[in-house]
Amino acid sequence: MRILERDKIVKKRNYGEWLGKVYSKYVVKKGKESILWTFITFNLTILISRLIVLDVEKGRALFGYLYIKGYHIHHFYYGIILLIISNWLALIKYKKLYKNFFKRITSIMFGGGLGLVSDEFGLLLTMEFGIKGNYWAPQSYYAIAIGNIIFIFCLLFTKAD
Repeated sequence: MRILERDKIVKKRNYGEWLGKVYSKYVVKKGKESILWTFITFNLTILISRLIVLDVEKGRALFGYLYIKGYHIHHFYYGIILLIISNWLALIKYKKLYKNFFKRITSIMFGGGLGLVSDEFGLLLTMEFGIKGNYWAPQSYYAIAIGNIIFIFCLLFTKAD
């Protein structure tokens, strides 16, 4: 049994090395690291925000809605702020030492901001003065699908870094 356990550990190490080689060969060397981080963050942000909204609507969430003077502050505002900050940081001329760090940070912030805005896209389109919009409108899913198609196209056919 000890030999089998040792073999499992070796296989796990080899899997990690293999994953690192694949990441290096197909992502880093092909200049797609920023797009990949943005794509992953975009989808994780949408998933997490949808789960939080479901929990809030069921009344058992850790987080509640933020209200300021009676107005509900939707999470697309946070997305707009993240988009502005990420683009501002991308415009800064930073030293070569911090170049990769800033590229990753701005990619993650941009993906998160875009995810938050896309998540409430249907709400924004269906909202009118005095009438509450529909958070679960199909337009949100269309925006998310279009965003994913664009990201996949960029991952497959472009070089961004």
